[in-house]
Amino acid sequence: MQRFDLTYPLGDSAFKALQALAPGDVPVPQKELFGHVGTHLDLMGQTYPERYFRLSGRAFDVRHISGRDIAVADIDMECIAESDFVFFNSGCLASLPYASKEFLFAPVQLSWELIHALLEKKVAMIGIDFGGVRLPREHRKADTLCAAAGTFVVENVYGLEDLIAAAGTGVFTVHCYPLRLTDATGLPCRVIAEV
Repeated sequence: MQRFDLTYPLGDSAFKALQALAPGDVPVPQKELFGHVGTHLDLMGQTYPERYFRLSGRAFDVRHISGRDIAVADIDMECIAESDFVFFNSGCLASLPYASKEFLFAPVQLSWELIHALLEKKVAMIGIDFGGVRLPREHRKADTLCAAAGTFVVENVYGLEDLIAAAGTGVFTVHCYPLRLTDATGLPCRVIAEV
């Protein structure tokens, strides 16, 4: 069995980069910043269920897509099952500096049609190696929609190329353990895949 740590390795530079993006006249509370740094999920007022600690996973390589949204036709929806953890590897985190404006505003996002299709499948988690399933203008709207349906988005997933090289299009096991922060809007996560 191979294990893949899909958690972004954090250093001081990551926290400084995120703090620098905050508006100068609006200080960001440290807990709020901490909850959204590195590999994390956005709670959007929901509670993370313990049954999501261990899930079946599927990963899709979408690095070849540019200039448009990632669409339903770009992945094999038939292989996705209820409660799966579905990953999308765009290559964004591997090619752009984490927490830079280039990274956060990279033109990479899931189409609304794909988001709705994943929610209809009742997937448990969506893992992405970019800043959000939708670009900043619609980020909160998309995360709120997903969380209300029982699907959490895990952003800034790291090392998906290695996972896909090992797992291919097959199913694998994913462990996702968020920190127990109270009254937080985001939770840093440790995400481990086993193939």
